[in-house]
Amino acid sequence: MLNNIRKNIIATFVALTSFTLFSAQASEDAAKADTGKASAQAVSNMQQRVEPLTVTRVHYPISSLQWLDPTGGLALSGLQPQRTVRFTIKRDELVTDAKLELVFTPSPSLIPVRSQLNIHLNGLLIKSIPITKESLGVKTTELIELESRALTDENQITFDFIGHYTDICENPVDSTIWLNVSAQSILHLEKQKLNIANDLAAFPTPFFDIYTNEKSVVSVIMPQNSDNEMLKAAAIVTSYGGKITKWRGVDYPAFIDQLPASGNAIVFLTNSNKPEFLKDYPEVKVPSLEVADIPGTQSAKMLIVSAPDSDKLVTAAKALASGTVLLSGPLTEVYDYEEVEKRKPYDAPNWADTSKVITFGSLAEYDQQLSSKGYNPMPINIELNFPPDLYFVNGSRIDMNLIYKYTKPSPLGLSQLRFITNNHLVRSYPLKPERETDIITENLPILGTLNLFNGSKVDTSFLNPRNTLTFDFDYSMVYTSKINECTTQVPIPNQVEIDPSSSIDFTDIYHFTKLPNLNFFWQSGYPFSIYADLQNTAVYIDNPNDVTKLSTLFNTVARIAAQIGYSCNDIDVFTKVDEDAMHSFKNKDILVVGHIPDELKDDDNSILVLGSAYHALSTSFNEVDATHFDTERRDVNQRITAKGAEGLGAVISYRSPLNEDRTLVALIADSDKGLANIAKNLILNSTPADPHGTVAIFKAEQVRSYDVGETYFFGNLPWYQRIYYMLLDSPWVLMFLCLFSAIILCYLCYRFLKHIQISRLRRRALSKEQ
Repeated sequence: MLNNIRKNIIATFVALTSFTLFSAQASEDAAKADTGKASAQAVSNMQQRVEPLTVTRVHYPISSLQWLDPTGGLALSGLQPQRTVRFTIKRDELVTDAKLELVFTPSPSLIPVRSQLNIHLNGLLIKSIPITKESLGVKTTELIELESRALTDENQITFDFIGHYTDICENPVDSTIWLNVSAQSILHLEKQKLNIANDLAAFPTPFFDIYTNEKSVVSVIMPQNSDNEMLKAAAIVTSYGGKITKWRGVDYPAFIDQLPASGNAIVFLTNSNKPEFLKDYPEVKVPSLEVADIPGTQSAKMLIVSAPDSDKLVTAAKALASGTVLLSGPLTEVYDYEEVEKRKPYDAPNWADTSKVITFGSLAEYDQQLSSKGYNPMPINIELNFPPDLYFVNGSRIDMNLIYKYTKPSPLGLSQLRFITNNHLVRSYPLKPERETDIITENLPILGTLNLFNGSKVDTSFLNPRNTLTFDFDYSMVYTSKINECTTQVPIPNQVEIDPSSSIDFTDIYHFTKLPNLNFFWQSGYPFSIYADLQNTAVYIDNPNDVTKLSTLFNTVARIAAQIGYSCNDIDVFTKVDEDAMHSFKNKDILVVGHIPDELKDDDNSILVLGSAYHALSTSFNEVDATHFDTERRDVNQRITAKGAEGLGAVISYRSPLNEDRTLVALIADSDKGLANIAKNLILNSTPADPHGTVAIFKAEQVRSYDVGETYFFGNLPWYQRIYYMLLDSPWVLMFLCLFSAIILCYLCYRFLKHIQISRLRRRALSKEQ
C-alpha cells in the first residue's frame, strides 16, 4: 500500500515538473519566434497555397551542354576515345525522369560488335552500345534511360569509344577509327520544382542560380516613391546578385507595389514605406532579412529586406552583400555591422594586380587548371583580366618567365608548345626529347597597333580587358609497320604542367587612355569600376516609379559587379538634382538612366553628342551604315520623328560638363520599349553586342556605334613617354629630329674645335713675341 502511494507521489511530481519545464520551454520558444511570427503571419494572411507541384519537361540539345566541340557534337577517335560533357541541375529542382536521345555515326571501317560505345553517368555505366553491321557509316539513334537517382547538382556524361578495324597489326591512332556524336542528340529531363524550406541558410538558393549555366531572373519589388537611400540599398543587393552569378548573367524585372506573376522576388521596405501587398507587415526595430513564400504560387519565394528607415536599409543591404552576416532560419536581424574599408583604385577582385609581377598560380581558378593529360593533351587556358586603361601601343613589351614540365616526346617528329593569346599565336617552343622540363624567359611584344594620339577610338590591340592565355602542347605520334611483322604498341598518355611560379610582368605599363570609349564601359564598367565599390559613381534616375528605368539600373550595376567581382556598396543614387546631387555630380563619374537633366548638358560638347544621339535614334537604322557624324551643333531638344517598331535605345558617353576629369554615361531611349531593350542587352552574355565610340544605338540585338564629340585623355603618362610613343608611329618626324640633332651636334663640335684652334694660335703667337 505504501509502495503504491509512493509511486503515485513520484509520478505526480514528475508530471508537474515536466509540465513546468514544457511551459517554460514553450514560453522561451514563443519569445524567440515572436519577431518572425508577426511578419510571417502578415504574409500568410494574404492567401494560402493548395495546388500541387507540377512537373515540367525540358529538352536540352547536347550542343547546349559544356565541353563540346565547336561543331556542337563530339568527335571520338583512337587518339581521343573518351570525351565528357557536363550539365548541372538547380538545387531547388528534382529530376524525376531522364533520357538521352543519342544520335551518332560510326566509321564504316569498324569491326561490328567488337567495336562499341559505352555511356557513363557520373562514373556509373549506364549502357554499352555495340556497333552493329547495319549501323556502320549510318546515322543511328539510340534512346538511353539515365538513372535519375544518380543525378546530382553537377553531372557528367562520359562517352567511351572502343574501336577496332582489323584483327592484326592494328594502329590505335589510325584515321579510320572514329565515331561522331551528333549535335542533334538531345537530353530530356522531367523536373519538379521543390518547395524548399524558408531558411536563409540556403541563400543564394533559390533566388540566384550559381550552379547551372542559365541566367537568373529575380523580380525586384519597390514601394511607391522610393527615396535615394532605398534605391541605393536596392542597387547594392542587385549588384551582389550579379557578383555571385558571375558570367551567367541576371535579369531584374522591376515592380511597384505588386508581386510578379511567377518566379522569385526581392522586396524592399521600411516602416514608413511598404509595398501595398505588405501594408500589414509589422514594424521592424533593426535591419532585417527574411525569406517567405509568395502567396498563390507553388514554390516561389521572396526575400524581404527591411529596416526602420532608409539609412538602416542600406546597412541591411551592405550586410547581405558583404557575406559577413550568418544567415539562418526564416529571419535574420542585423544588430552590429562594421563598415567595410573602401576599395583602392584598380583593386577589383576579378582584375589582375598590375602593380606587381603576376604569377600563373594566382590566376588559376580551380585545382588542376595548370595541368592536362592525354595522348594529345587538351590546351591549358588561363583567364587574365585587367583594367582597360592600360596603355598598350606599338613597342610596348612585357616580361614573361615560363616554367613548364612535360613527358618526353618521341625523338621522331616534332612536338611543340604553342603560346596563344586570344586565338593569336605569340610564340612556339619545341619540346625537347632529352628533357622533361624547360624554362623560357621572354621579352614579348604586345601585339597591336593602337596609338592613342591618332584619330581612331577603336582599340585594335589583341589584348583586351578580358583575355585568354592558351598553352597548347602538341605531341607528334609516329607509328611504323613492316610486312609480316607486327608489334602491339599501346600509347602512353602524356602529362603536361605549367609551373604555378611562372609569371608575367605588367608593372611597367601605365594607366592612360583616350575617352570616351563605350567599349570600356561595356566590357568592364569603366570608368565607374576604377573603384570596385563604385565610390566615385553617382547615379541619376529621374522617376523612381518607372519600372523600366529601375530594371535598367539594376541590370547595369549587376553587369558591372559580375565583371569586376564586387558589389557597389558605396554608390550614390539621386532622383532629384538638388544641392547634394550637384555636389556629388561635380566630384564623381555620372551614370544617368533615362532623362538627362539640363545641368548635365549645358556645354557645346554635350549638346553635340546628345543631338547626334537623338538624330541617330530617329534615323540610324533607316540609313546606310554610318560611322560618324559631322561636328555641327545640334538641338538636343529636337523631337524624335520616327520610332522603330521594336523600340530604339542608346548608350552615350561624353566628358562631364561639371568636371573635365570625369565622365558621364547615359542610357536613353525613344520609348520604354527601347529602354527595356537596353536592359535586356545589359544582361551578361545574353547578346553579342559590342558597342564602342561615344554613341551606340540598340535595336533588338543589333548595335550601331558612332564617334562624335571631343576626346580627352585620362590617366598618368610621363611627358617623355608621350613623346616616345608619338615617335613610334611617326618615322618622318623621327628622321627629321635625327637630322636636326646631327646638325646641332656637328655645329657644337665645329664650335668646340674652332675654340681649340683659336686657343692654339693665340698661344703660338704669344710664344713668338716672347
